[in-house]
Amino acid sequence: MLEFIRDPRGVWSLPATQVDRLRRDFPAVRFVSPPARDDVPGLLADADVVLGWAVTRETFPLARRLRWVHLTAAGVGTALFPELIESDVVLTNARGLHAAAMAEHAIGLMLTFARKLHLARDAQRERRWKQRDLMLEPPPYRDLAGSTLALVGLGHVGAAVAVRARALGVRVIAVRRHPANPPEPADEQWTAGRLGDALALADWVVLAAPLTGQTRELIGRAELARMRSDAVLINLGRGALVDEAALVTALERGALGGAGLDVTAEEPLPESSPLWTMPQVVITPHISGLAPRLWERAIDQFARNLERYLAGRALENVVDKRAGY
Repeated sequence: MLEFIRDPRGVWSLPATQVDRLRRDFPAVRFVSPPARDDVPGLLADADVVLGWAVTRETFPLARRLRWVHLTAAGVGTALFPELIESDVVLTNARGLHAAAMAEHAIGLMLTFARKLHLARDAQRERRWKQRDLMLEPPPYRDLAGSTLALVGLGHVGAAVAVRARALGVRVIAVRRHPANPPEPADEQWTAGRLGDALALADWVVLAAPLTGQTRELIGRAELARMRSDAVLINLGRGALVDEAALVTALERGALGGAGLDVTAEEPLPESSPLWTMPQVVITPHISGLAPRLWERAIDQFARNLERYLAGRALENVVDKRAGY
């Protein structure tokens, strides 16, 4: 098995202790963990299993024995290239791993806008006691209870958002390709064709959908125009779900109440982006999935699947490579 989970910034790099744990738990499996990407091509020829992002379109022809790739993320778009899609290689992901953390992040952003915590923090940075301004100047304070959330995507993350939002008295309308009945954990489930109707009703719009050919720039100029002028858009999925230029224009015109962005079209967000200085925007640097024991739980998930693989049983979290999730 070849493990390669390395992040140049060091945030999403798998600790060596977790690979050592796999070696202890699976003594019959030979684990190879190269330190740098340049070391990967020479090791792919012997790999039956890849954990992480070792396989690229350029190196895929070298992986003649490869049977299974597991990614420790829910989004797999960067790993999908035509040769892998057409092959018999099974791709699995970390669906469900980040659900609780990302849902709490979404609720945290909703509370931030409802209680104007971002504006209070801005005033703190200026050493200004803005009690009167925060009370009397727009936007007004909000109640979560009785408000409406349009939730785009009802996978593990979306479901976790729905549970927490409803516990706070929020009406949740989930928009998805294949609505289910009964609609739990949402209050209602609507088809993707009714996205515009849901946007028009919503105080909050949370994007928790995967990035595919069908969802790229799902929220564009027309969709933003359907949203209420006091509505808040929260994006936890991928930056490309939103037409960022159209979002900036809507915010500049006051056609949108605010945006909470954990992901952006380009990451890191360029210093030149006007989003940085907009008071009605809260930017977090793609951290909604971070949580205590993240890597321990990620390897727990992979280890369960490795046991199934070695036993010849069907794997969990298999990705539909053509659908992209």
